[in-house]
Amino acid sequence: MTDQDTARCLEQVETRIASAKRLLENNWERYINVPYDLARHHLATADQLLEEARTLASTDAERCLSQASLASTEAWEGYLHSLPSRVAEARGVWYRPVEKSREEVGRTLDRVQAAGFNELYLETWLWGYTIYPSHTAMINGIEAQHPAFQGYDPLEAFVQEGESRGIAVHAWLDGFMVGVDPKGGPVLRAYPEWSALSHRQAHSQKPLPQQGTGYFWLDLINPAVRMYFLDFVKEIVSTYNVAGINLDFMRFPHTEEDWQDTYCYSLYAREAFQREHGWDPLEISSEQRELWTIWTKWLEQQEDEFVSQLYKELKQISPNLIVSAAPEPGAESTKIGNWSQHVDVVIPQAYYATASEVRPSVHLHKKELMPGNLVYSGIYPMYAQLGAQETIEQVLAAQDIDKGTVIFAFGQATDETIRALRLGPWRNAANSTGMYPLRAIQALLEAVKTDMEHIYLPRLAVHEQTALAITAMLDVFLDALQSEAGEELAVVFDQKIAEFKPFLLQHQVDEKIHPIVVEHVRNTLTDIQELLQYAQSKQVK
Repeated sequence: MTDQDTARCLEQVETRIASAKRLLENNWERYINVPYDLARHHLATADQLLEEARTLASTDAERCLSQASLASTEAWEGYLHSLPSRVAEARGVWYRPVEKSREEVGRTLDRVQAAGFNELYLETWLWGYTIYPSHTAMINGIEAQHPAFQGYDPLEAFVQEGESRGIAVHAWLDGFMVGVDPKGGPVLRAYPEWSALSHRQAHSQKPLPQQGTGYFWLDLINPAVRMYFLDFVKEIVSTYNVAGINLDFMRFPHTEEDWQDTYCYSLYAREAFQREHGWDPLEISSEQRELWTIWTKWLEQQEDEFVSQLYKELKQISPNLIVSAAPEPGAESTKIGNWSQHVDVVIPQAYYATASEVRPSVHLHKKELMPGNLVYSGIYPMYAQLGAQETIEQVLAAQDIDKGTVIFAFGQATDETIRALRLGPWRNAANSTGMYPLRAIQALLEAVKTDMEHIYLPRLAVHEQTALAITAMLDVFLDALQSEAGEELAVVFDQKIAEFKPFLLQHQVDEKIHPIVVEHVRNTLTDIQELLQYAQSKQVK
């Protein structure tokens, strides 16, 4: 390595240390509760190691680089310990199982737990197969289980092993997309007439894959397809103690490039539309604006009605089941507002290479939804192998507007990223906002009390009498969580928050509390109101 390379390496380490110090200083100025002593210790060690590296630069290049590497590691540790860690958020990960035994499932979940995840979105319906032995598939003459898992039930193993580790397991479903098998997969092998077809494929007598992706799709217009899908999803919810159902690929594929590649022109869909509107959609082109709009809106309505039906029937079986949607970019994303009443949680696939692109995507989805839904950030730095630092930055990117994060996908999780998540943003245990909104509210209230005692008062950011008054108000909320429920709880919270906010502002004017502390407490109250509205509208406890 040349002297120039050595100098560049030392400069990079110096930059990393300086960046971590800026973060720590900024959080100190903003009264954020992080382990300052530990962070400062790592950064002081980094400074010392960097200084040693500099003294060795001209005499011992190998030891110089070794000390520089150690300094960089200490700076990274200091950075992670400088990050805030929320006490109320969903920390989820999508995962396609490969385990062949309960023991292997346990080892996988140990790694999931080590990272700090509290939710696992387990791919349960993929390529037209269920991963568990399905009675519904069997009685319909369809292969009862994915061949990779025959002889054991991975869904049962993940649910039970997850419960013992405090990890809620959701069944992630690939919707009406049934894979890339040239013969269409198990469902379309049994029922080729269930295939969705594009305009240019409409006269085919056999299933055909989507142009570009190679995916085969089921025709959700067909009542037999709907019934089969409903039956196996209800089978999952009735048989296994899953925390939720995660919906993916729940709209027909759309394209802006060539309207003849749009769906669905199956014989059943064409006849159903013609019965209602008197036109065969195969005779309608995108240039016939009025008819094209009627046709596409009709398809959209079929999709929406099915999601609505699915939601209602699942909630009848398990009222506390969390139904979430992970809208794909395109039609699913732009129309996500249609499903606001038919899902509990929305996880937009904000799949980008840089953290700066994540928040705008999450914000756009949130704007489309009615009050009462929760939004998590769906990100993919693990799958894209973007590294631990980018993973951390994407987890943090939209924390001011999301209520959690779901990462794609755990199969690509490295030990470095797992450790970074646990030391940094997921250092504290967290209550899942979607699963347990009332517990999450309690955790948020208790966190303010903790910060009051350990951060705000010792650093003179609030007068003692003001702190006592705030703590008393927080105790009123905590007592109400134990004694009230439903509308009564909402009345108490609304009344007390209406009193609390002007109290904070008046004490800020009187210089009895720092404006940044007021901002923190008001943000917490806003989070609490959003969680309470979610709990009420979705009937989740």
